[in-house]
Amino acid sequence: MDELKEIKKKFSVLRQKTRKGDIFQSLGPLMSDNLMTLPSQGTTPVVLPKNGEHALERFQTYDHQLDIRTEGMLDNIKVTTISDEDIQLAITQLANPLPKYRDTGAFLFLSDIIQNELISEDQLRLLTQRLVSDEQLFSHILEPENDGIYGRSFSILVLSLLLFTQRTKIHFMSADQMDLVINQVALYVALERDTRGFIGTNGWAHAFTHIGNVLAELFMMPQLMRADKLFLLASMLAGYRELKQPLMMGETERLVEVVIYAANAHELYADYILLTLKLWRKDLVTQRDLKTEAQWHQLYNRSRFFHEIILRGSQNVPKKLYDYAEQTKDYLT
Repeated sequence: MDELKEIKKKFSVLRQKTRKGDIFQSLGPLMSDNLMTLPSQGTTPVVLPKNGEHALERFQTYDHQLDIRTEGMLDNIKVTTISDEDIQLAITQLANPLPKYRDTGAFLFLSDIIQNELISEDQLRLLTQRLVSDEQLFSHILEPENDGIYGRSFSILVLSLLLFTQRTKIHFMSADQMDLVINQVALYVALERDTRGFIGTNGWAHAFTHIGNVLAELFMMPQLMRADKLFLLASMLAGYRELKQPLMMGETERLVEVVIYAANAHELYADYILLTLKLWRKDLVTQRDLKTEAQWHQLYNRSRFFHEIILRGSQNVPKKLYDYAEQTKDYLT
């Protein structure tokens, strides 16, 4: 879609300017300006995966091997190669609204084979490439709430497992692939607007909790340059600023946990977070007469963010952030 291509270009320019040190204070507002120019999209049909039972059968053919691998009993047992086709099948089923096929099927299968190192480095790279593709990560993202959320959210969740593997076990990603991951994740966390947590009989969507997971992994990577971490942080905060639906199921707690980790890691991030909190308060000063449901959701999302900072305790939060949150808490309620 043309809108997605255009905002990708704009974010790419902002990332390069951040790397050069050309922008800092204006980074968040520039991101917000770009996000606000996106036109509203109409709803289009979401093509959901079929053959969930067939996929479960394929995943279950590996179950015995995964069980004995977990128990450390593989010394005399031939390892069955995980096929590329079954990996792709699992990627497809991440978009299944039914938790039987998505959670306990595809996600559990991918989690097991990644964490138990049952797939090759080539397959790890292939899996990463598929998960951060536009087709997977931005499917229906500019439209109103829809079933596309499952594929997007669980792609980010599996990506966090891959990043953990990259950080702690096998450095399988090339510099180019990591560069792509940063670009795609930064744009995703800025664009996602589906705040639903647990959805009826379909289980958890929880995109913003999964966003916290993937950002945590990226922030903990020592080889990632500081400017890229700042860019990711700014993207998430810019997206949070634009939310017009409530985060009610622990998502803000997870995001604040990750934000405070960054703030404690380097003063640069703490300074940027403080700028953002001041910007959010300025928004409210200039929009005192709240009339719409969306405006009230924005207010309470931000209020929960401030309160979560306070709840983490003054001993765990940089003083300037804690003090500012404490000073403004009554204003935001």
